[in-house]
Amino acid sequence: MSGKRAILYTRVSTDEQSKGNSPQYQLSYLRDYCNRSDYQVVKEYSEDHSAKTFKRPRWIELVDFCKKNKRDIDIILFTRWDRYSRNFREALQQIDNFNNLGIEINSAENPIDFSNPDNKFLIAFYLVAPEVENDKISKRTKEGTHAAQIAGKFTNKAPKGYRNVQYSEKDRRIIPHESEVAVIRYAFEELAKGVKSIEYVRHEVNLKGLVIGKSAFPELLKNQVYIGNVLVKEWADKPSYWTKGIHEAIIDIKTFWKVQENHFGKRKGSKLCRAADPDFFLRKFIVCPKCGGILTACYSKGNGGYYGYYKCPHCNRFNASAIKANSRFVEYVMQLKPKESALALYEEILADLKKGNMADTEKEIQKLNDELVVENQRLNSIDIKLMDGDIDSADYQRMKNNIESRKENISTKLTSLRPHNANFEKQLRHAVNVIRNMDMILSSGRTEHKIILIGSMFPEKILFDGENYRTNSYNKVLDWIFQNTNVLQEQKKKKQIKNLFLPSLYPEPGSNRHSIAATGV
Repeated sequence: MSGKRAILYTRVSTDEQSKGNSPQYQLSYLRDYCNRSDYQVVKEYSEDHSAKTFKRPRWIELVDFCKKNKRDIDIILFTRWDRYSRNFREALQQIDNFNNLGIEINSAENPIDFSNPDNKFLIAFYLVAPEVENDKISKRTKEGTHAAQIAGKFTNKAPKGYRNVQYSEKDRRIIPHESEVAVIRYAFEELAKGVKSIEYVRHEVNLKGLVIGKSAFPELLKNQVYIGNVLVKEWADKPSYWTKGIHEAIIDIKTFWKVQENHFGKRKGSKLCRAADPDFFLRKFIVCPKCGGILTACYSKGNGGYYGYYKCPHCNRFNASAIKANSRFVEYVMQLKPKESALALYEEILADLKKGNMADTEKEIQKLNDELVVENQRLNSIDIKLMDGDIDSADYQRMKNNIESRKENISTKLTSLRPHNANFEKQLRHAVNVIRNMDMILSSGRTEHKIILIGSMFPEKILFDGENYRTNSYNKVLDWIFQNTNVLQEQKKKKQIKNLFLPSLYPEPGSNRHSIAATGV
């Protein structure tokens, strides 16, 4: 066997390197073996790759080199057979391929004499043993992964918004990626509103620096990892399911499921299926005067560029310029907007109502505070009785539990009363401000704000005949202000606000609810 020209091949995984089986050690062993056997080393190949397959970068280079230089190579040498392969069938095929090139494949630690037919049993054992070991490792790994998932551990590469952290050899977790969390939250919060489309928000997310592909983004939105869950993958005959994870959630549960409802399931009301286009904010709200179908929108090329149109995809008998339709709609809404005097009066009345409510609330708060003082006095009393020996510890604990329970109920009631008062004024100012400026919002506001406003103003679809708008109903608040301005003034003097909401104040069915002349405002 002396004088052979050899190629040395070493292979090791990252885990094996930490256990002293490095490529340097293997090369040192092979070089010593070649010196003792009087082999000439032609070339050396080392790689860190799985032995489950021969689709390894350095092995492919080795094969290519041998095909081109087969007359200059006698043997391919490695330390052990598991360095060569852990795939029995492919290993035999590779041996046959190299035999056809006149090149031997062999191990330095367990060399085989291929000229002896009996040694076929030996080569079969050497090649099958690594594959069996690999199968056992794979099974143990899968079992361990399944157990970790049941325990709530995320076992894969961290999704966007998280990063992997290795606390120890057996403790690998995911934690929020601070630079990405804000962008992920923004995406969910915007889509939960039901105004923008998935693709529109994806473009916004990409502009914020978090690049996500068109097909990957919807999958990200469906991933329950963001609400703190972990997917336990199917195992044996058990189906996959989601369980509570040990990692931190970065998306509110309510927001997450609102996104699922808006974009991946059934929902009530309109839903944009395309990006919210500033030129077509009326899309999905206006209907065809010919067939009553909801209008869609598109651009058509003309002299000087592209022009937007609302058109009917159902009967194909109606289309209108988007510029004209949008402009006429703003004019229509300006007619619907209450006069400033009516709004100011409405605001003043609600402020008076708020004062009355606040007075009642303050009385209730004072009453609860007094009850809390009484309970604290009772607690002090039983403390003294216990110390004086007037009651035993069992009676003391029973009475203390009753007192603590009553105190907790009182505190809960106090908590529920206080935030309501704090937010009322802010909400009132915002609501009146929206009504006061709704024509400005529709003229120059953000597209998503326009869509939200239209959806809140008109519970039913709006018909546009190319010139004028009409609808069967609109927001009850605006309607009430229109119909009751004079009544408001009279009732304000009498301080009887609650009577204003009687059903008799609404117009009879079939009356012209949107005629400005009829309202007298």
